[in-house]
Amino acid sequence: MPQAARRAPNPRGQGGHLREEIVRAAARLLEESGGAGVTLRAVARTAGITAPSIYAHFADLNDVLQAVVDNTFHALTTHIRHAVDGITDPVDRLHSAIRAYVDFGLQQPHQYRVLFTVPPADRREQLDKDMETMTGADAFAFLLDGIRDCVSAGRSRSQDPEVDATALWLALHGYVGTRSTLHDFPWPADDKLLDTLVRNLAQLTG
Repeated sequence: MPQAARRAPNPRGQGGHLREEIVRAAARLLEESGGAGVTLRAVARTAGITAPSIYAHFADLNDVLQAVVDNTFHALTTHIRHAVDGITDPVDRLHSAIRAYVDFGLQQPHQYRVLFTVPPADRREQLDKDMETMTGADAFAFLLDGIRDCVSAGRSRSQDPEVDATALWLALHGYVGTRSTLHDFPWPADDKLLDTLVRNLAQLTG
């Protein structure tokens, strides 16, 4: 494998640029390898720096990988937010959020896969979190709050929005993963299939 070119040092006061370069390098390695063989040394080589330089910004490899996950969830959340911006009808807003989630996963499958292949840096800390503080909470909130808003508007029969939002996310996650790999299946139109999922799992009434 050819060696990455050694990068020039950042100007004084711009160390944040190096942090971003480290995260981008790790993301690229994760996309290429699916997580296998990603090491601090490999990240440093891809970023064109020495491995010890990473420790000025990250405690260890898990810390780097968590930053990749956080950045990717931020990209997903931003994508959904743009899709629902200006939509006031709760059912239409939920439908738009779901389509945006699926579009992100299908159009950027490598990035999407990173969200669920990198283990939490601290599993104990993750176990102590709930749906509002877990990694990816902002993205999940579009489903959870979407169902809650439909209930408040009398447009959903859901008795437990947390359970129904989780079931809906599992269905969407399974759909994205299967749709990305099972190309020969005669899939129904995305809109029709997604509308069926959200109508049934969010228990919409109209």
